[in-house]
Amino acid sequence: MGVVVVGSANVDLVTNAPRFAEPGETLMATQFEQLFGGKGANQAVAASLLGSSVFMVAKLGTDSLGEASIANFHSLGVDTSHVTTTGAAASGVAQITVAASGQNQILIVPGANGELCAADIDAAAPAFAASRVLLTQLEVPVPATLAALKAGRAAGLTTVFNSAPAPTEPLPDELYPLCDVVCPNETETALLTGETALARSMPTDTIEECEAAARAILAKGSGAVVMTLGGRGRRCMLVLPGQPATHVQVPPHLRAESVADTTGAGDGFLGALAHLMASCGKPLAEALPGAVHVASISVQRRGAQSSYPLAAELPPDIFGVEAGDGEPKAAPAPLAKQQTEAAPRRSHHRSRLAAAAGWHAVDTLVTSGMVLGVGTGGAA
Repeated sequence: MGVVVVGSANVDLVTNAPRFAEPGETLMATQFEQLFGGKGANQAVAASLLGSSVFMVAKLGTDSLGEASIANFHSLGVDTSHVTTTGAAASGVAQITVAASGQNQILIVPGANGELCAADIDAAAPAFAASRVLLTQLEVPVPATLAALKAGRAAGLTTVFNSAPAPTEPLPDELYPLCDVVCPNETETALLTGETALARSMPTDTIEECEAAARAILAKGSGAVVMTLGGRGRRCMLVLPGQPATHVQVPPHLRAESVADTTGAGDGFLGALAHLMASCGKPLAEALPGAVHVASISVQRRGAQSSYPLAAELPPDIFGVEAGDGEPKAAPAPLAKQQTEAAPRRSHHRSRLAAAAGWHAVDTLVTSGMVLGVGTGGAA
């Protein structure tokens, strides 16, 4: 059984700079690249690289970026039978600035992602029937995410909701009981507890406050909350009803002194989590250390999808045993071939996108957070 991801597929316009530009400041940057991204696409690729059968449900524009995104999915083993296109909007893009510290700032233009609707979810019923875990998030319209969660619940899937980007309006009350797992960061956790987007939210300044806020989300009907806490020396906290919170830390040998790029690390975490539950039969609590391991590797590499490890790069004990089997779960038959082929494809997907979109990596100027690229296709 596999993983179905209902979410966004973007092209990332990535600028590397010494630091973030101040308002009104012109800052010399070091490099510009176009990469594949979008939270949904990132999660799908992360799970696929680890060996899961992954079905993507998304909306792209009828443009060269959409065509390149489809080709990227194919090269990395993601099923695109339910990725559709629209002429009503261009493919989604994200402007990402990565500072030398590894931290990032992101501006998203949803484009075709905003056209995903409940009818697209209904049409993807075969993908739900062939899956064990559903991943959803908020880079597509809330009605589409809600429809996906309803479809996942009806199909008996483990439903995972990543509340990112942070919601600007309160989410429907009916959403929470449809979620087996809600996965927010600290900021998103605070917003999910508020009566409005920015008012009367619970504080998350301390670990104790984070846990209290997570329990407020549980009270809305969710089965579990997995809160990512990258800035507190821990990577995540699992909160279940009636049980003490469990903290999962980064493995000591992966605690890098410097971070290369945090872009997409949370998506890698979720893709790995879904893989470990769907393809390895691990319960949620047992899957978290492996997901943290994958995210810890991701932040030490540049890019989002290009930073995710293959199964062969991870300790075998991460994958464990299938529930009830008592024997290690064998990797799917295509995995060995995938591991051989995916690495060169992953390293070459940047140049393929550049060719498809008519761009190349260039030096850039960043003016108050705006990317001004000089390439064969014009300015970003």
